[in-house]
Amino acid sequence: MPMPDADFPRIKKDDLVADFPGVFDSARYLDVGVGWLPLVRDFVAEALPHDPSLCVHELKEKFGTLRIWSDTEIVAARLAKAKAEIKSGYVCEICGAAGYIRRPPPDRFAWWRCLCDEHASEDQRSWGTRHQGPMYGYMQTRDGQWYRYDDTTDSMLPSEPPARWR
Repeated sequence: MPMPDADFPRIKKDDLVADFPGVFDSARYLDVGVGWLPLVRDFVAEALPHDPSLCVHELKEKFGTLRIWSDTEIVAARLAKAKAEIKSGYVCEICGAAGYIRRPPPDRFAWWRCLCDEHASEDQRSWGTRHQGPMYGYMQTRDGQWYRYDDTTDSMLPSEPPARWR
């Protein structure tokens, strides 16, 4: 049954601080659903060995996907971050099942949300899903190397730039 946006369970900072001492201690803002908790845990587990001083400042939803604000400059940790953010566009923020980014019609003011059919309201199900743009799934490092998320290997692989940047 669909839930109003304010009513769904969210990740608690205390749980992340207990599980990952030092990583979330100074986080100012955490406001994402528990459906994305496995993505957050996987990000930290993958990034922490490469950057033991990893510090996450914020976790939030923007345009239907997870955003992680972290101060790491380590490429492997940044790739783990990109992977979690990209994968969140296919995972229901409420329950973690397969989901779709629900984009409101242009004449409506509403949040984009990544929700499964069970947690999307009838209205949200009628919105259709977001068309992924030509940059979706890509990340560029500061040295100019491009990476793209590959779902068959669940990893960020070196890549040519998207067609728009060639």
